Amino acid sequence: MTSDQLNANVRRDRAVGAVLASAAADALGAPHEFGPALDPSTVLAMTGGGPFPWAPGEWTDDTQTALAILVPLSQGVGVLDLPDAVARGLQAWFASQPPDVGIQTTSVLSAAASSSASLAEVTAAWQASRPHSSGNGSLMRTGPLALAGRSLSRPALADLARTVSALTHASADAVEACILWTDAIRRAIDAPVVASGELDWVAHVAVGLDLLDESRRAVWAERLTDAGSKEPEEFNPNGYVVFALQAALSSLTHTEVPVDRPCRHLRLAIERVIRIGDDTDTVAAICGSLAGAWWGATAVPLEWRRVLNGRITYGTKALTGADLDRLARLAHDGGKDDPSGWPSLESMLPEYRRKFSADPLAEPLDGSVTVGNVYAVADQATRVDVVVSLCRMGRNDVPDGVEHQAIGLIDRLADDNLNVAFVLADTADYMADQVAAGRSVFLHCVQAENRTPAVAAAYLMRTQGLGVDDALAQVFELTGTRPKPFLVDGLRALEG
Repeated sequence: MTSDQLNANVRRDRAVGAVLASAAADALGAPHEFGPALDPSTVLAMTGGGPFPWAPGEWTDDTQTALAILVPLSQGVGVLDLPDAVARGLQAWFASQPPDVGIQTTSVLSAAASSSASLAEVTAAWQASRPHSSGNGSLMRTGPLALAGRSLSRPALADLARTVSALTHASADAVEACILWTDAIRRAIDAPVVASGELDWVAHVAVGLDLLDESRRAVWAERLTDAGSKEPEEFNPNGYVVFALQAALSSLTHTEVPVDRPCRHLRLAIERVIRIGDDTDTVAAICGSLAGAWWGATAVPLEWRRVLNGRITYGTKALTGADLDRLARLAHDGGKDDPSGWPSLESMLPEYRRKFSADPLAEPLDGSVTVGNVYAVADQATRVDVVVSLCRMGRNDVPDGVEHQAIGLIDRLADDNLNVAFVLADTADYMADQVAAGRSVFLHCVQAENRTPAVAAAYLMRTQGLGVDDALAQVFELTGTRPKPFLVDGLRALEG
């Protein structure tokens, strides 16, 4: 399968994954920033805290600066105008007085604030007087560039990565790291899907060596080889951009891909790179951007996504993980909604009513979980604590005060989905966790067909120990529908 033949939904899942996994990794690493190496038994969670007063699930300057790239892309800003838009975004972010700004970024943005020169000119002068200064502050934000201009050639994308890095980090090491990583993310998004999910991460990044000046290729080839031969824990400290890239790449390389639900590699690799210690949020964000580009947004656990939050600039309303997802989708699609107006529209219900005629359906699966269709959401949202949507929803279809999780499961074809078994298990486990916490859940898709019975069956399998056939029979009594074969296959993958 060529990149031109790659399923559009899979490509979009991966593009969103490059953004969402990076932000989630950033927030997961934030509590341990500048800390020592962590024991493998240490449980990692989005608790917030750390050296800065981060809220639980809050992303740090890594994602805040990445949003200076993502936001203009989501607004349809073209490639030629993007560097200036990013510069304005970085300067607006710095002017809002964020609590955590890297040393080099602080220096150049402070100088630019009192200069009539452009940010790139200020940085070039600053870098010329400090040629060996190569922090990781541009590499940590570079991921969204891979979503820019899908028709861009690899050399053109490399030029863009070089230009955007040099807004704050103009050393050869920093610029070249951004070129290699952005190219690797773009090619991961475009790559054919392989059954095992296995990827030679070092070889994948090394393809980008042809984008570097010939005199620099051998240097980087040796660095990439070191990342492949050394364990991640050897790359501490990792504030230097080369060590940060090597730490991320080594963790991706040396973390085993589980045979059962391979996309769990994303979580395991991110957790491992955080346990290295030192600049934990940044190396995690770098690792997450490439891991997400390969495994997709559907590999990012709901446990992380549900609490993910953060700022573009201070003094503005915080964004949620769902907001970040929406921005990434728009960026991938050139700033445009789909023909129905999604993901920007306020409500999908008129579109659903136009296409499908049905009465509201809501049936109790157990004492805390109700299953049904989209037409029952308005009523059920007044009765439950959590709404789990397995279909596209408008921004206001579920009222504030009710937790809402929208799940990326597509029931058209198996090839639309990267991680069917993982999504079924992850969603079912999330629902079980909510019930264990004393909360009630409404699970639905558009017509309570395919997706709803599949996830409901997974929930019964995970909570009651039922086999696939018994679980599906119990759900059939409620919905009168049975999932498509590829969804049933996903359920059978959970039986073992």
